[in-house]
Amino acid sequence: MAIGRERIVDEALLLLNEVGIDKLSTRKLAERLGVQQPALYWHFRNKSELLDAINSEMLLRYHHDRLPKPGQDWVAFTLANARSVRKALLTMRDGARLTAGTRPSVADFADAEKVLQLYVDAGFSAKEAFGIAICVTRYVVGYVLEEQGEQERERIDRDQPKADFDADIAPFPLLTDALETFREVGTVNTEAVFESGLGYLVAGLQETLRRKQSV
Repeated sequence: MAIGRERIVDEALLLLNEVGIDKLSTRKLAERLGVQQPALYWHFRNKSELLDAINSEMLLRYHHDRLPKPGQDWVAFTLANARSVRKALLTMRDGARLTAGTRPSVADFADAEKVLQLYVDAGFSAKEAFGIAICVTRYVVGYVLEEQGEQERERIDRDQPKADFDADIAPFPLLTDALETFREVGTVNTEAVFESGLGYLVAGLQETLRRKQSV
């Protein structure tokens, strides 16, 4: 039975959410599709190519601010893009691990060119623009890796007694004070921490550009 590339990727996304990236295999995917493994190799030469396709589809479906909108300045785009990447990665189980280990496509290069142009038009050099794009993406991916790592730990330990977060940090007054802004019941508001770090990043870029323009 012939099977199309789109259906393979659709089912692979569902399987990823069910079993996680470590247990995602072409054998399990073939069983899910009711075909033999060689049927997948008509479309993907190996698991790496399959993961590249899954990542591209994940970002296509869930990353809605990957390109600047007409009239959008670089600061607004940077904030929207970072938040959109994070949302996309959190939509899928192990989304950050998936995107961290995959390679961009030619279409991704075309999108990257448009993003770089926005930063160059604002006054950054092409080299600086590339550094900004990489820095923002890796900040988000690294942050979500931590978030999803904690989610996976909670999944594994869901039947274990919960630690008393407030009691654990009580002996440390500076830590307690610092975390007050980011506290939720028994944990830390990771979205608030993300926004704080993103704000520092953008503020640093704004200062860099200000200094460049004042020379």
